[in-house]
Amino acid sequence: MITGKKKKSISKFLTTFKQIATTGRGIDIVSRGKNLRSLAELGITKRNCIDEILSLSVADYCEGPEPDTDRPGEIWKFGKHIGDKEVYIKLKIARVAKKPIAKCLSFHIAEYSLCFPFKEDLETGGRKK
Repeated sequence: MITGKKKKSISKFLTTFKQIATTGRGIDIVSRGKNLRSLAELGITKRNCIDEILSLSVADYCEGPEPDTDRPGEIWKFGKHIGDKEVYIKLKIARVAKKPIAKCLSFHIAEYSLCFPFKEDLETGGRKK
């Protein structure tokens, strides 16, 4: 069951991620081929990509946190509509030399339909439509 506590943990993650991104060394966007091809297909730059990430809200939440299978830490999944495309965004707060960094592991056109458990709830103020 999704609760107010879950919304608070998502909000806390986003606040911390954005604080690290804006006061640290920015957002480290992994240069995977899939990510770079999607930026080109969407017609956006890395700066636009960063702006999209910094505008994420609880309503954009999809899944997580879940353990990163490759390195220590947790992965959070979000999504956004950019133009007529749904974009899958996977974020993590990683540590390099004991300092936190904001990392974007995935930013690409979604390969499957994303689920947004809070979108309708937040858009209607918690009321049923």
